[in-house]
Amino acid sequence: MGHGPTIVLLHGAGGSPQQWLPTARLLAREHHVVLVELPGHGLSPMPEPVTLERAAEALDLALAAESKEPVVLVGHGVGGLVAATEALEHPERVRALVLVETALKPQVREEERGERLESIDLDYHRLLRRIYKGLARDSAQAVKLYVEAGKMDPVMIKPWLRLELFADVSLRMRHLLPPLLAVFGDHSWPKEREWGATAQALGYDQAPHVKPARIEGSGHFIMLDHPRELARIIERFAQDAGRAAVAVR
Repeated sequence: MGHGPTIVLLHGAGGSPQQWLPTARLLAREHHVVLVELPGHGLSPMPEPVTLERAAEALDLALAAESKEPVVLVGHGVGGLVAATEALEHPERVRALVLVETALKPQVREEERGERLESIDLDYHRLLRRIYKGLARDSAQAVKLYVEAGKMDPVMIKPWLRLELFADVSLRMRHLLPPLLAVFGDHSWPKEREWGATAQALGYDQAPHVKPARIEGSGHFIMLDHPRELARIIERFAQDAGRAAVAVR
């Protein structure tokens, strides 16, 4: 939707492009906005095996089809891991990278992984409810998002839940070329915690020139909680990246 420089929005595991619509409509006033499905969601085929690299390959094909120029690539949650992998492997496609509520290294402690893996296989829907209860802004949003995710084929979602327990791109981020904006809500960046501690906890301490942004009063789904503020932050970052690209040329 819209016209102008291209911004690509990628949702997270168990989500859908519709989650981005409130923010996308605002961005589309000045940009060409593209909504991309994570592999295994909607009509997007699931790679076998499921890896960040395979998912990034699918994303790369979508970017090549949508724009001849580098894009501003925005990823949410696990979608941010895929977006980061794309930016690392194909920096020529990405003018700027925006990661929204994305942890670059696993957030489940190693001693808890076995229990989580068992829950994925044996108690999937209860685990899903627990995940959304912990991520959502409030109980009403948690129920709504759980119902939406619960309608999806577990065969497609379970591999992403497993991947999230092990995927780690934090050390690779030292090689990132495009400028990086990292946006978090209260869920991942508590008000009382300094950015340095947050960067280390979430795996951003190796990323060069990362610009952090915190949106207060938001859960994991910032695009639903505060779409106007998120759109403003992304748009400003996109404009700054565009000016920098022109200066380099």
